[in-house]
Amino acid sequence: MEIDWKDQTRVDRLKFEMVSATNLNDVYGELEGVDLSGSALDAAYYTDLRTSGRLAVRGDGWVRGSRIRITHEVPEWNYSNVLGTYFVTADPASRHHGGWDYELNLESSLKGLSEDRLVRPWTIAKNAMALTAIRKCIGDARQPYDVSRARNAKLKTPQVIDSGTARIEALFTLSKLSNNRVDVRGNGTIVVAPYVLPASKAAKFRIDLEEPRGIAFDDLERESDWLSMPNVAAVSHKYSDTVKRNGKSETVQREINAYAQVSNGAHQSRAIRGYTITSFESLSELSPRTAARAQQIAKQNLNKDVKELVTWSLTTTYLPIWEGDVVELAVHDGMQAYRGVRKCLVKALTLDLQHMTMRLTLKETASGDEED
Repeated sequence: MEIDWKDQTRVDRLKFEMVSATNLNDVYGELEGVDLSGSALDAAYYTDLRTSGRLAVRGDGWVRGSRIRITHEVPEWNYSNVLGTYFVTADPASRHHGGWDYELNLESSLKGLSEDRLVRPWTIAKNAMALTAIRKCIGDARQPYDVSRARNAKLKTPQVIDSGTARIEALFTLSKLSNNRVDVRGNGTIVVAPYVLPASKAAKFRIDLEEPRGIAFDDLERESDWLSMPNVAAVSHKYSDTVKRNGKSETVQREINAYAQVSNGAHQSRAIRGYTITSFESLSELSPRTAARAQQIAKQNLNKDVKELVTWSLTTTYLPIWEGDVVELAVHDGMQAYRGVRKCLVKALTLDLQHMTMRLTLKETASGDEED
């Protein structure tokens, strides 16, 4: 059955289960006494742990040490979706009216790697397979994982990971070297899978601000960095050169400079904005050491700098989307430059568990990706 998420007559139900901290298939039972008014989940694409949350609980029903699994259900649709399975990393309690209230801090399975630090240096040889190292990194932390879809790659250079490094940092390094991304499934499994540029992803939903049965609230906000965008990109390379003068060798200091600038028609140009912002990079290496190569790098840097960062924030009723998903936002009024259908990455969200509303932060995919 195709689900109509614009149907606001549905009845949402949330199930809270206690799960073994070491075996995600071992469910102890449902957690009673959850106060939805003090409970919410967060997810963010550019954070290390990806998802977290907080749960208000009345009474002593939580089995200390167990994880919390939260499932969203719509009984009349036979719909069920696991939102997340979380470690409880703090459980402050207070006593009121003859009973105890708990505030459970929830963090994803990646928390199991964020505080687990290498007790000795880890050297990974050149030409070693990245996927083998990834498996070891997560497996030694005894966290559930799935790398069945992950890309593999030979490491082009040896990797020395210092003692004291958190396993999550090592995992991100190895994943980037093999062009993978780390995430977490709702059931608590850590997933390493091929990185996909957000602009290449298909949109899961269109949020139309003028849809008669629209799910969007009237609280849209927009931010842009166009007033702080560089309109000039400059590079400099300083180096020492040896010359002969009067039969003797001398060391002289030389410098190669280059710059590129936007056209006068660009909205961040000095002709329109009235001032210049220069992005400047000192190049430690330049190969070949020529002005043409420096000019090429300056143009490349400018191409990165001219991607305007546009983000939107709004509140919607619940949609089955998460950090990393892509949606379309249809904007019909306001400044002409920002009207139309905007393809956006779900950069961050907060899900209010009491009202099942989502505060979304959407980043336009045309703005590029910080993980490129």
